[in-house]
Amino acid sequence: WTQAAAECDFDARRATVQAFNKANRWRKRGIAMQGNKYGLGWAGAFYSLYLALSGIDGTVIVTHGGCESGQGIDVKVAQVVAKTLGCDIGLISMQTNNSIAHPNNACTGGSISSELCCMAGIEAATTMKARLDAVKTAMKGTPTWAEVCQKANEQGVDLTVRSFNVPPNPDEPFQYNSYGIMTTEVEIDVLTGETQILRTDMLYDNGKSLNYNIDIGQVEGGLMMGLGYWLTEEITFSTDGVLASNGTWLYKPPSALDIPIDMRTKMLKDAPNPKGVLGSKAVGEPPLCMACNVVFAVKGAISAALEEIHKDGYFTADGPLTPEHIQALCLVDEAQLVL
Repeated sequence: WTQAAAECDFDARRATVQAFNKANRWRKRGIAMQGNKYGLGWAGAFYSLYLALSGIDGTVIVTHGGCESGQGIDVKVAQVVAKTLGCDIGLISMQTNNSIAHPNNACTGGSISSELCCMAGIEAATTMKARLDAVKTAMKGTPTWAEVCQKANEQGVDLTVRSFNVPPNPDEPFQYNSYGIMTTEVEIDVLTGETQILRTDMLYDNGKSLNYNIDIGQVEGGLMMGLGYWLTEEITFSTDGVLASNGTWLYKPPSALDIPIDMRTKMLKDAPNPKGVLGSKAVGEPPLCMACNVVFAVKGAISAALEEIHKDGYFTADGPLTPEHIQALCLVDEAQLVL
């Protein structure tokens, strides 16, 4: 907390926000800082992985029980398999999931599929490496990867492995916790309710990242999904129960201009996770949950507007805080609109 507060200069910025609010009648700012603790549970999440080597050129074919949906699970699995086998990652050929090779696997979700499929990949690759090492030891000189695979194939070594990962601690609700700290500064237009996110600062506990570029994208992507949830994506129904917000004319997912003007994301350094896969922690849902911080920042701005008209005090601000909801909460009336 101390590190995050110092890096985002929270105390000085809060004072600046207060000064801005005193100097501006129809535009108000708010700033909020909060922590997040998110438990990652592995119990009941079973994933299998199938690995096959080509006895000709050493290509490694891998398929696993997770579903690649843009979160980078295939890249992470390819990385850990290549690292464990000791081969070039360019030799890894990732194939899609199917219910014949991977029946009875858990769904892909909960932010845990990538790490558990990587765990299955390490197990399978470790078994395969032991077979290849036995062959390589008996060969003369320093054979190439392809030559070792060719020799193993000639000797009738099984070049296929299937692993089925059963996570440890089945009775524990959480394998470990992920932590993060989020600071958000916003500016609202009191007359229209429009919100602009001026800056976000996130310090996220990712353990020892399996792939920094993927994880930073997941952190920031999860944050944007959460900001849409809290600020723009309102579901409405007609009086007879029919979905009214059935398109982007009424239902507003976040777009390019909803991204914070200044988005600062940082991973916590030197914090490997002893209970994770290769020291890592999950990403995805934890940073999404941290987006609720924007609600408290917006409430701060609304409070400043209410203080201006001497109506400050407790009020409820239910999400999503769309422009019309924010404008209504600011209690603007005709009597205030005088020169």
